[in-house]
Amino acid sequence: MNKTRLCINKTNAVYISFFLILAIMDINVFYLIPIEGNLSWIWGVYRKLLLVIVAFMLFVWSKAWEHTTSFMKNYVVAMMTSLSIIVVTSVLRYDTNPLKYVLLEASYFLLIFLAFPIYRFMVRNGKNSFFSTLNIVAFIWYVICIMQVLIYSVTGNFFLYVDHLFRNDNLRFSLKSVGCVMVVYNFCKIWTERDKKIGFNLLQFCLGMYCVFFIQQTRAFFLAIGGAIVAVLLLYPTTVSKKARNIMLLIVIACIIVGNGFLSTFLESFGSKSIEYNSTILRQGAFLYFWEEFVKNPILGHGIIAGSSQYLQQIKTGPISCYYYADTGFIGELPQLGIFITNIYIWPLCRAIKMSFKQAKEKTVDAFSIGFLVYILLSSPTVICLNPAYYFIWPIFIAFMEYERVEKQT
Repeated sequence: MNKTRLCINKTNAVYISFFLILAIMDINVFYLIPIEGNLSWIWGVYRKLLLVIVAFMLFVWSKAWEHTTSFMKNYVVAMMTSLSIIVVTSVLRYDTNPLKYVLLEASYFLLIFLAFPIYRFMVRNGKNSFFSTLNIVAFIWYVICIMQVLIYSVTGNFFLYVDHLFRNDNLRFSLKSVGCVMVVYNFCKIWTERDKKIGFNLLQFCLGMYCVFFIQQTRAFFLAIGGAIVAVLLLYPTTVSKKARNIMLLIVIACIIVGNGFLSTFLESFGSKSIEYNSTILRQGAFLYFWEEFVKNPILGHGIIAGSSQYLQQIKTGPISCYYYADTGFIGELPQLGIFITNIYIWPLCRAIKMSFKQAKEKTVDAFSIGFLVYILLSSPTVICLNPAYYFIWPIFIAFMEYERVEKQT
């Protein structure tokens, strides 16, 4: 049975401390600390490796390998085997692709070991105890983002040490993986537990949506988060009258979106007169280039490229040196991982889809299972969670979906 109240003891205190540290590190310590000079280069190169080291410390301390499922063990073994083959072949194929840099480039995948202590913590304390911990980090990050935007609008000053851009004269920067997925989580809490104390979740949802629309301003996340919410409203098992109410609500929301011009503005952002047009064109070229690179060698793709030679950089970024894996989601992962993306991504994702369909038929599916799964699916085309910038959410997804599977069977 899923627990709803966290028992604070020494063991749980260690878990929570690690989770908070890891989540805060993933957001670069909220960008509050200036990292300059040589330290800036070291932090940029080794930050993900440091995240992996901290996660592995938690994995060892928790002894989670002994308290997990056969699927999670098999999945990690399959992933490590696949990555080993990819790393070795990537080094052997190119003379100027050093092993140490290829290993460093691929090291963030090892964060998957975080799934084991997360799963064990959920079994001990329930899923909500874990996500409540992430909610603390998300709340702090939302408030900091909003404060930065307000201070900039009034004084023109920055107190965050973050790469910032402007869109439509508005300051924008990323909410990172936790900031985005917690919007979906808080919506699910509000929608399914309206008779309980959800004041904080409601505040969190409002803050998160504001940050998504007016600070992050990323079209891919509009679709991923919006699609996840729509999926929960349409697919979460409920009575016929409530399902009809949900459909009417969606129709009203759709009319508001169309009526206030948001939809037309969104569609125009893909047009030739939009300030985002150059970005759209480059993405189209990147999609085509990375797909062709995969088709050339569907087994290995072009591998993980970490060398700095002009030849390797041209393979990595395309003939005009303007194509990036981070802009092309799933297609961008194909030339790096080749057919091994089946073990690393497609297998657990298909398993999660199959599990959710089964639970939906049995009317035992959790609202956040639907929302989280749809969020992962809809973010795959462009802001896939295999991207180093968003990978922190992948071990959480693996642990959560496996917890839901086991929980519904007991």
